[in-house]
Amino acid sequence: MRSFLFLLILFVAQACTTASAEGDGGGGAFGGIWFIIIIMGLLWLVLLRPQQKRAKIRREMLSRLEVGDEVLMSSGVYGRIASFDEQTVFVDIADNVRVKVTRDSIAERITYHEEWDGDSN
Repeated sequence: MRSFLFLLILFVAQACTTASAEGDGGGGAFGGIWFIIIIMGLLWLVLLRPQQKRAKIRREMLSRLEVGDEVLMSSGVYGRIASFDEQTVFVDIADNVRVKVTRDSIAERITYHEEWDGDSN
């Protein structure tokens, strides 16, 4: 998808640059440059910025992990953090079963919300 979008932008930018050079598009030689700058800005807003926000949230989540937190690993296994160091986490996944994983393999920290019993009074 991204490569198709990139090729489409290059095609349109080339068409605008050619049209500007021939005098059909107006705006002179800088018309195509402004178009490319605007497209790059839109790409940054649509593709790169949301990904950067997700990466920042993930880094913050990984930095706030504590012993005893329940986590979901990227493999789909749930467990409770027993101990960890800089890059390695020991996770208890069952009684007397402890696995050693990298910190990056933790997909999310599990939080349980208090259930609502339906009484509003």
